[in-house]
Amino acid sequence: MVQLTRENFDEEVTEAAGRVLVDFWGPRCGPCRVMESVLEAVAARHPEVKVAQLDVAEHPDIAWAFRIVSVPTLLLFRDGVPVGEIVGAVPASRVEKLLAAA
Repeated sequence: MVQLTRENFDEEVTEAAGRVLVDFWGPRCGPCRVMESVLEAVAARHPEVKVAQLDVAEHPDIAWAFRIVSVPTLLLFRDGVPVGEIVGAVPASRVEKLLAAA
């Protein structure tokens, strides 16, 4: 998984071609930790989708720009534009449905 920062967010997400699934997470969030293994499994099954994480505690300005108010939140981008969202810890099948729909 790509670790996002203020310095690489645009290059990796908003200027990227194709699909990018961004996990907005927090280090003290239990459900966020649960989602790590889910996202690793999804990333392994979908190498055509870039999976990335943004620590909202370190980069609240980026989270705020995308109106992220709860973690974990998964935001799916296609060619730099948000096209789908999941809030909360969910099973891999729910993430798979999001990817299939976009």
